Amino acid sequence: MAKYGYEDSMLVQVISATDTALGQMRTLNSQVVGLSGQLPVVNNSTSGMKLSGLLGDWSTDYNKIVTELETLNGKAQGLLTINRNTETETGGAAQ
Repeated sequence: MAKYGYEDSMLVQVISATDTALGQMRTLNSQVVGLSGQLPVVNNSTSGMKLSGLLGDWSTDYNKIVTELETLNGKAQGLLTINRNTETETGGAAQ
């Protein structure tokens, strides 16, 4: 039974997709951080300074995206738990 209108299968898909996205974001972020560490050494010009500023923007945006994905994942996990607890409490009779 989907107490809040979300089927278990859909919630599992959301959880899986957000887990995948979080992993991809973390991998990408480690690559960006590695690149930004090399930037002052290889490009200490005006364009390098602009790129450095944009990498700062990336860091801010990255943290926001990760927080939102983690929040969405947590909410989906919470709803899935409620769905499954409701099924257990009703013995699956409320279909």
